[in-house]
Amino acid sequence: MGLNVVILTGRLTRDIEVKKLSNDKAVANFSLAVNRKFNRDEVDFINCVAWGKTAEIAGKYLKKGNQVGVQGSIRVGSYEKDGQKRYKTEVYVDQLEFLESKVGKKVEVVKATQGVVVDDEEFPF
Repeated sequence: MGLNVVILTGRLTRDIEVKKLSNDKAVANFSLAVNRKFNRDEVDFINCVAWGKTAEIAGKYLKKGNQVGVQGSIRVGSYEKDGQKRYKTEVYVDQLEFLESKVGKKVEVVKATQGVVVDDEEFPF
């Protein structure tokens, strides 16, 4: 049996898009620009998905360029487009960490984990 855990630190490539599903559950889609370990000039763009309260908090407080940390699991899905099977890889976020404030200084890590805000004293930045 394997373990599927991923931890990333990067900057948001765009503002977070939050949608409400038909069951009134929030979902947020965003992308992180993550520098590679041995060549800081190379960047990977990782698609992420957050759910529930975590999605709502991310959409409210995070903007393009903010540095964040995520912990979650990799999900690979497939779909058909124009008769061809296509694949997409995303990180389903379990934990989201705000790593800086609007003014750019480091803050106590604020965590939104499975819909629970652990430390909201820093809001709003």
